[in-house]
Amino acid sequence: MSFFPQTIQAAMAKRQIGAALLTFADFREVPRRWWPGHGLLRAGGHDWLGAGEFISIEGLEQPIGTRAPKMTFTLSGVDATIVQMARQASDRVKDRRITVYIQFFDVTPDDAGKQPWSLLDSPYALATGIMDQMSYTLEGADRRTVTLTAESLWVNRRRPPYGFWTDRDQNSRFPGDRGLEQVVNLVQKQARWPVF
Repeated sequence: MSFFPQTIQAAMAKRQIGAALLTFADFREVPRRWWPGHGLLRAGGHDWLGAGEFISIEGLEQPIGTRAPKMTFTLSGVDATIVQMARQASDRVKDRRITVYIQFFDVTPDDAGKQPWSLLDSPYALATGIMDQMSYTLEGADRRTVTLTAESLWVNRRRPPYGFWTDRDQNSRFPGDRGLEQVVNLVQKQARWPVF
């Protein structure tokens, strides 16, 4: 079974295929779904609000090696109410999940019963991140931009979950455990190896 059977079938029939990125931001109290088209899109059992060309996504890449790339979502051409929401958004944004999907469309269907730009398959998740902060810029009286940054899920992979690499933290979890009691002595220590 392939990931995109309808899309593959349309490509094999030499029909024109389009794609769009859909974004789900799990804001506290009011989660939002948007896409870069116009109007309302019904895909994957959800309604996606059209943002037109006013939204851009940067940094959408696969984390490779020790890098944890940061994604940036920019919404331009907003009014003063959106900027006011961005000013007060820190508690609604920080450490919340954001996911970017890809949705394929059949631009030129060969079936007369289908409309152009009909959906092919379900949306497929491309990237997921943790929202960090929302900021805004004002240029002149009427040019406003809101920017949202999100970090990769891998940004804290070296940190132990909900803890520290200390003897005190280890003993609070496992009383009597001596596994980390010498960690303090290892700071700036040079080990000679091999020892003959």
